[in-house]
Amino acid sequence: MQQAEIVFRNGRIWTGCEDLAGVPQEASALAVRGGKIAAVGTDEEVRAFAGAADVVDLGGRRVVPGLIDSHMHAVRAGVSWNRSLHWEDLRSLTQGLQQIEERAAATPPGTWISVVGGWHSRQLAEGRGPTRAELDEVAPDHPVYVQELYDRGTLNSAALRACGWDDTSAEPDRGTLGRDVEGRLTGEIFGVGAFGRPIAQALATTPEDARAGTRQMFRDFAAHGLTGVDDGGGLLITPGDYRPLYDLWRGANLDMRVRLFMSAWTRGDEVGDIAALTQVARPDFGDELLRVAGVGEIPHLGCHDMEGLDPFALTDEAYEGLVEVVRTCVHAGWRMSVHAVLDSTLTRIIDAWEQVEAETGLVRGRRFSIVHADQASEANLDRLSRLEAGVMVQNRMMLKATDYRQEWGEESLAGTPPIGRMRERGIPVGGGSDATRANWYAPWASIWWLVTGESVDGVPPRGAEHRLTVAEALASYTRDAAWFTEEEGHRGRLAPGYDADLCVPTADPFECEAPDLRNIRSDLTVLGGRVTHASGAFADLAPASTDALARASAR
Repeated sequence: MQQAEIVFRNGRIWTGCEDLAGVPQEASALAVRGGKIAAVGTDEEVRAFAGAADVVDLGGRRVVPGLIDSHMHAVRAGVSWNRSLHWEDLRSLTQGLQQIEERAAATPPGTWISVVGGWHSRQLAEGRGPTRAELDEVAPDHPVYVQELYDRGTLNSAALRACGWDDTSAEPDRGTLGRDVEGRLTGEIFGVGAFGRPIAQALATTPEDARAGTRQMFRDFAAHGLTGVDDGGGLLITPGDYRPLYDLWRGANLDMRVRLFMSAWTRGDEVGDIAALTQVARPDFGDELLRVAGVGEIPHLGCHDMEGLDPFALTDEAYEGLVEVVRTCVHAGWRMSVHAVLDSTLTRIIDAWEQVEAETGLVRGRRFSIVHADQASEANLDRLSRLEAGVMVQNRMMLKATDYRQEWGEESLAGTPPIGRMRERGIPVGGGSDATRANWYAPWASIWWLVTGESVDGVPPRGAEHRLTVAEALASYTRDAAWFTEEEGHRGRLAPGYDADLCVPTADPFECEAPDLRNIRSDLTVLGGRVTHASGAFADLAPASTDALARASAR
């Protein structure tokens, strides 16, 4: 029997192993050696592994496996994390304006101040975002840009000038400038084509800041209990955008397990992008911390139906391009994950998968997945089941249920997304957030939504058949999330041989009131047996504030 390096005892450990023979579903202790779980059981059973190992007394606290967000956009967010303000936890506009005023006082005039998504006006007491005049008042000498999810952005006068927009400006391509009845700019902008101009200036950064921002973002994620994220690429994310993340990895400063689904980045030449990508990297390139997981969530820009609130039709040209991308992926052995909100979009994507499956027999069982599937019909769920595909679901409806009710109707919203129908068919369901612009990144808010089906704006919750128990919701954020990257055999559970990733939440999710689920954070987060966050009763276990980041930057 080998001595463990660290032992956790006197806890209430939910292992997530009710279906794993020989491993208890509840335990009080576990031992870690070489970044893996060496033993799990009672304090007495694990005592034999302790020897001279460090022993952490959990004080009767609940322990769960480290959380995995199966779909978010961390690569894009990290590079500017320290340059942006984050309004996820904000509950009043007054607080937000005060933050902007404080940032303006602390930075030289002309410095951009930005809030780029991750919040919605319905979470604020005032029920609205800031106006141009309010932003002018708190930061008259700084360009300020505040974006509410992907719904709208608001600029102050300095930001409008910096973007080159005035009352005579033409509308930007794929965007709109808000105007009053006399045609004067209000400061509001709409559409990704308009958002791009202030974002490019507000989030401009240096390589050093990009690395530091990405590192800080992962520390903030760890404070919520996250030990892993599956990154979905995103609109026009290029290979060069991954450099800060890879710099951290090469410098041994990566404190999160990151799995990359890489999107096409050239509108009109998506086939060429994916061909180039699959030629220079093999499937699952990387190690236990950073790994290329597949292609997605946008393998073809012409197939992207955004949030599903605007009319969209996948053209024949885009479909043919998607089919060619699928062929490229299966012949190279790559997984694929594709965005689809509308059922009509989902139909065409599955058409492409089935076409290539009929040609090659290489799609079924290859862990292909759909991101969102909010409107998925029973017929399309049957098709996904036959292909042995999975679905990554996110709690975007938590913030935008009102918008979707107006567009889709209340009856439809009760089954959006149809999680119960997915589970009936045995379709793997991974929990996630779609953060950081389209939603909050807090995993426990997602778990709250999975359990209660509720939203911040009081819209009636999803039907009971589409809600999960706490245990099922935790499974979707742990072992089920690991399925999408074929790691369910060693991630997402607290069992011998599995990665020693765990979280001690600030409240016991099995005992707290349902409304309190979304306010949970982590007092202790452990990645491969290494502490990545510690607070409260475990504050003395916090990792040292110094690290090798400066040395990595110098290299």
